[in-house]
Amino acid sequence: MIIAEFDVVVVGGGHAGIEATHAAWKIGVKTAMLTMDLNAIGRMSCNPAVGGVAKGQIVRDIDALGGLMGLLTDKAGIQFRMLNMSKGPAVWGPRAQCDMKYYSEVARETMESLPGLTLIQGELASFERMNDGRLELILLNGDRYITRAIVVTSGTFLASKMFTGLETSIGGRVGEPSADKLSECLAKNGIRLRRLKTGTPSRLDPDSIDFNECDVQHGDEHPWPMSDRHFDGATPDKFWGDQINKFIRNDCVCWITRTNIKTHDILRSGFKDSPMFSGRIHGKGPRYCPSIEDKINRFGDRDGHQLFLEPEQADIGRVYINGFSSSLPADIQLAAIHTIPGLTRAKVLQIGYAVEYDSVDATQLYPTFECKNVPGLYFAGQVCGTSGYEEAAGQGLMAGINAALKVKGEEPFILGRSESYLGVMVDDLVNILLDEPYRMFTSRAEYRLFLRSDNAEMRLKEKARKIGMISDRDWEDWTRRRDLMASLKTQFTETSATPEEANTILEAGGQALASERTRWINVLRRPGIDPETFFKVAAPDANITRRDQWYMYAEELYAGFFDRQEREIDDQKKMEKVKLSPDFDYMSITAISIESRQRLNAHKPLTLGQASRVPGVRPADITVLAHWLDSRT
Repeated sequence: MIIAEFDVVVVGGGHAGIEATHAAWKIGVKTAMLTMDLNAIGRMSCNPAVGGVAKGQIVRDIDALGGLMGLLTDKAGIQFRMLNMSKGPAVWGPRAQCDMKYYSEVARETMESLPGLTLIQGELASFERMNDGRLELILLNGDRYITRAIVVTSGTFLASKMFTGLETSIGGRVGEPSADKLSECLAKNGIRLRRLKTGTPSRLDPDSIDFNECDVQHGDEHPWPMSDRHFDGATPDKFWGDQINKFIRNDCVCWITRTNIKTHDILRSGFKDSPMFSGRIHGKGPRYCPSIEDKINRFGDRDGHQLFLEPEQADIGRVYINGFSSSLPADIQLAAIHTIPGLTRAKVLQIGYAVEYDSVDATQLYPTFECKNVPGLYFAGQVCGTSGYEEAAGQGLMAGINAALKVKGEEPFILGRSESYLGVMVDDLVNILLDEPYRMFTSRAEYRLFLRSDNAEMRLKEKARKIGMISDRDWEDWTRRRDLMASLKTQFTETSATPEEANTILEAGGQALASERTRWINVLRRPGIDPETFFKVAAPDANITRRDQWYMYAEELYAGFFDRQEREIDDQKKMEKVKLSPDFDYMSITAISIESRQRLNAHKPLTLGQASRVPGVRPADITVLAHWLDSRT
């Protein structure tokens, strides 16, 4: 019996599922979220933190596109820090420690508040294609639903197993089951799956920790919100500096400690019972977020590894040992923990474990995240072979947008590598055959000077507005700020500062002083100045946010580099505008090498730009393809 019909059904309620559901709903199609446990929506199964270097840029991209992660983080955050501030603003990374329980509560409340959205508790067992192209979804309990598109955001739950030493259990998270039937269904539909691995550390009772033996890590004195959109009845442009503490919480602290030689010796003694070293775990784990035993094995010459003790909630009910994920036997983990400064009497509330799960080879997907061989089937999040909440949320947003646009018969929404970190990630995932979980770094982005956390709105807001992701209120707030920045730049270009005014700014930044009048814009371009001091002197009455101040500074600071790369970016954009049919047979172009033809046929690129990034396709063959296309227009 068919219970209901939808345009888009999102399977999973994690970070990818939240963004996919919200995006499809916002674009205006009939949407449902199907998840095994409605109480687990937005649950932070690992470290309850959002952002960081590159990851924070992804959150800012999500926010500029109308997604939810930044807003949810600002509401649930308990400590905010901007990482990498000793370096240039191109690699700054906003990060927030969150109250994991409250984040999940806010996420669920947000989903429940969306009028017309349907939330379904259940497990998807299989799907079947109907004669009219729609998909029939069959739940484990026998319930059936019809949908025109499905977005699978199953995280680590496909055929998942948990490991602690010699002990193995079924499930993708403590106390939660494994989605075995769905994994079988995907395989039957010809979807290539691979095994990957992730892990999580022990959680500790804070009353058993001697924090006096650890270094304290406070949040920033003047925290940066993740979102530039309104929340709690205020708009971010109405506060900055001290006033921001009225709107977001920033009073929790973290602590830093280290492992030592004794810790490492104890960990090595458990290697014989390690599921990772004994071959019981076949999946590849994340290289850049390894388990503590993998660190010890790979970096045996190190005498210690830094660990962060981070509260999982505002009341510090449990402490997360960031940097100590492990699947070693419980007694080995506990003994090793007790050798660490501050943790000699630590009581473990939950022992660390590893999770092995099925993931999808993302090279089977278009940049829209739709499966090439199963129309209407989309994937997003950790199931695509990534690690991290932020990467998952970004994929969910893009998959939800594109599923909804396809249902409406509109053009797909694809971002280029020069436009956003999301564009870089999507392009990497669908073009590179990965053998380990993918994690975003600033080094992956060729144009990271353009892809800063401060300019996400300038890059993406208008694009999001065109597809219906930005509300009238948010758009009005943004255009007012954008127009203010344009007006201030004109003012700074046309007016001059006295030597006394300029030197107030230059002296504070340790710069050479001015001896004559100079244009304000030239003062702003000086490397090393403090933009906040600049605006207090140059435009004391301007109601401009701190983020927008830094944006204007960065634009002038990097102006010379922009000029050098703009031609390259323009060439790339031209190639992205050349559309290719997914049904085109490249074997018919005999002037292209056989290897390139085979790879292009396998990847089915949607644009000439994507074709140029298919591994193994020669640049000379792209030139031939471009000429071939020109001859037929």
